[in-house]
Amino acid sequence: MENSIFIETFNDLLAEKGLNRKQFAEKSGIPYTTIIGWTKLNRLPDYSALIKIADFFQCSIDYLVGREDEFGNSTYSSENLHSEMLFLKYFRNLSAENKDLIIELTKNLSKKY
Repeated sequence: MENSIFIETFNDLLAEKGLNRKQFAEKSGIPYTTIIGWTKLNRLPDYSALIKIADFFQCSIDYLVGREDEFGNSTYSSENLHSEMLFLKYFRNLSAENKDLIIELTKNLSKKY
C-alpha cells in the first residue's frame, strides 16, 4: 500500500466529516499518537486500524488504500488513476453550486466525443 494515497484519502475523509485528527482519535478510539504516526511519520496503519477507519467512514478498505474509487470500481484498470483521484479531491471541495456546474460541463464535454 502506498502511504501517500492512504494519507490523501484519510485527510479527504476527515475534511468531508469536518473533523481534525484529534477529534477523529476521540471518536474512533484510535490513539492520537497512532494517527500522527501515519500522517507525520509516514507510517502505515495496521490491519485492525484499517478496519476501524473503514467502519468509521463507512467505506471499504480498498477505497482507503486506493484500490477502488468511492463507488466501488476497481482503480487498477484506469490509465488515468492519478488524474481521476486529483479531480475527485478538488471536486469534493467545491460548493454544491459549483459541483452542479462541473457535472453539466462534464456531460456537455462528453457529448462531443
